Amino acid sequence: MPETTVWLVCHAADAALRAGTFPRAPGADHDEDEALDARAIDAIDAWRVHWQARLTGVDAEAPFALASPAAIARASARAAGFAPEHTDALADAHYGAWAGRRLTDIAREAPEALAAWTRDPAFKPPGGGESFDDVRRRVASWLGSLSCAEKTIVAFTHAPVIRAAILHALNAPSASFRQVEIAPLSVTALRRSQQGWGWVAARP
Repeated sequence: MPETTVWLVCHAADAALRAGTFPRAPGADHDEDEALDARAIDAIDAWRVHWQARLTGVDAEAPFALASPAAIARASARAAGFAPEHTDALADAHYGAWAGRRLTDIAREAPEALAAWTRDPAFKPPGGGESFDDVRRRVASWLGSLSCAEKTIVAFTHAPVIRAAILHALNAPSASFRQVEIAPLSVTALRRSQQGWGWVAARP
């Protein structure tokens, strides 16, 4: 089986993330053209200095670029110099009734539920939310479906998706999901070989 490398890039921080607000449901966020504020644009400009040549020069051909359907992920990819296709498999977790609400408000109104969300990978936020286990199954299915014809893939997505991909590659228990920290614009590399998926230390 030909090796496939997937570079997972966490999108830039937007105002909502910096304010500690749960992302809105897919399709409810703002337009791509409005997704990046000045701080996010500056951060992506700095990111490009270190990473663009590394990610676009890994093969003779340009890498296949993907992005979550969220506006912030699509805008981050384009500002970083990619023209991604969108895939629902890379979407952020669904936060149900918590979508668009501040973390501090949930902590005040439903502290036990919020505590469960931080500890239990099977916990689903109220109102049709998605658990980490749900995200992990979705991401595992996506990784398993990737074509061997695509040797290098750059995917702009969200922290929960990247956590799920790492734990899947390492065959690690989902209960360790909160021990994996993913910063905005961080880069994670996974490589598929005959032995399956593995995590690769990424550096520019």
